[in-house]
This record gives sequence, C-alpha cells and structure tokens, in this order.
Amino acid sequence: MDLKQLRYFAAVAQQGSVSAAARQLFMSQPPLSTQIRQLEEELGCRLFNRDGRRFILTDAGKLLYERTQGLLGMADSMEKELRDFGEGACGTLRLGAVSSVCGLDLSEWLAAFWKDYPEVKVEISEQNTYQLLDQLRGHQLDLAIIRTPFLPDGLQCRILRQERMTAVGRRQAFERLLGRMPETLTIQQLDKLPLIIYRRWEPPLTERMREMGLAPAYFCICDDARTVVSLAKTGMGIGIVPDSSAHGLGEGCASAEIIDPKFQSAIVAAVCEGAYLSVVAKLFLEYLPQPEIPLAN
Repeated sequence: MDLKQLRYFAAVAQQGSVSAAARQLFMSQPPLSTQIRQLEEELGCRLFNRDGRRFILTDAGKLLYERTQGLLGMADSMEKELRDFGEGACGTLRLGAVSSVCGLDLSEWLAAFWKDYPEVKVEISEQNTYQLLDQLRGHQLDLAIIRTPFLPDGLQCRILRQERMTAVGRRQAFERLLGRMPETLTIQQLDKLPLIIYRRWEPPLTERMREMGLAPAYFCICDDARTVVSLAKTGMGIGIVPDSSAHGLGEGCASAEIIDPKFQSAIVAAVCEGAYLSVVAKLFLEYLPQPEIPLAN
C-alpha cells in the first residue's frame, strides 16, 4: 500500500464510481479497477460493495477513507512545506473560514494581504467550525477562522473579535410575542419564546437559562445559522444567531442584541499546536485583527 493507491482509493470513494474517479484522475478505468482490487487483496478485506456501477464504502472502507484523508493531508502538507523553502512568500495559503466571516471581514483581510503579496494564491474552504477543525487537524489547512464554542485541544488560538448573540425575526413576531420591538433582550426575555437555533448554540443557551430557573421553548433546532435566519424571516419564531449573521435581514424584519456576558460568541484564528506553519500563513496572521488576547492554547 502506497500513497498513489490511497489517492486512487480516495477518488473512488469520493466519486462513488470507478469511471468518474478515472476521469478525475485523468487515467483509464481498467488500471484504476486493478489498483482497487489489488489494495483489497493486500489488506485482506472488501473496501467497496458494488451495486452496478456504484461503489459504496463498506465499514472497513469507511475506516480506511477516514485514515486516508489524514495521511494524504499530511503528505500534501509536507510537499507544500518543502516548496515553501524555495517559494518564500509566493506559495499557496490554505485557509478555512466559517460562512459568517466569508463576506466583508475576510474580503478586507485578504485584500490588504494581497496588496503586499500579490503572487500568493489562496484556497478557501468554507465549512462549519467542526468540519474546519477536522481539516485543520488533518493538515489540509494552514489555519482556520472559526467560531466558539469548540474544544481547543491541540490548537493555538487567537480571538479576533467578540460578538454578542442576537435575536432575529419579523418585527410583527417580536411585537406579538413581547408587546413591542425591543432594542436589546435579556436571557429572561427569551423564556417561552418559540426559538429557532443553530444546533451548536442549543447547549450553552439551555444551560444559561437553566441557571436562571428557565426552560427554553425551542421551535426548531437546525444545522446552519443561515437556515435559522431564513426560518425566522418567515415569522415562525425568533432566531438566535451571532451578530455578524444578523445583517441584511430585509424589509419587515428586525434584530435585538442579547445582553448577557455568559452567552456570547468569538471569532477565532486557529492553527495546530506544534505543526509546521507555512511562510504565507505566518504572513497572513499579521493581517488579522490584533486584539489584546494573544495567540494561545
């Protein structure tokens, strides 16, 4: 088993068929099929179940694919590190960012960086925090701009900006539920409201409300802050999102900041502790906000 075989295997796993993977790899189908068969024989287990032309990962295949992502990421990282010695500030910045900073913030940071280093190429992975952490720890990214809360094990982090959480929804919904459209809200005022919330914010909000003897009334729990905003704009409930996700709501909609020091969010720049950090990644870090809280684990 070598890296070439693992790249072939990963391509088939991602594409779900040998023919599609062969096109991606710019090779013919028969030798790719042979490589997959030889890999299965070498490992002594079936990696795919065949359903016509579809290749579906077995449990063993899923385990190998998970490990393969890390190995290929490390191999690509090593190649990149070696190229950095020759390229200096002319390499590629592999950057991960959550959607809430991929608009104005990231554009401004990258524009300032590009003015000084126009030859640097940028690859941006826009995912949620947990997906970016997996890519970062798998050495597929140089650094990630993510959002708390998350476990910082094995990471060095620098807080770029603290944000309050915000309630969003139809102005009529606020007035119907609260009797008026407030400028700000307390945690107590969220009690019994039909809340729409991104899943990762449900535990900290539930815990905060329980500390006050309250029980949140969740109308909907989903997996994306953009979905929260979209649903709240229909008037079905009150969405809870970080402040940077609450802009541009449209006509008839409004937002109110939640004033509570224990229920906030932070935008964080994270790198893997002890891992090699490319020249361009080090340079880009200098263009990010420099608050009083330093890079630390």
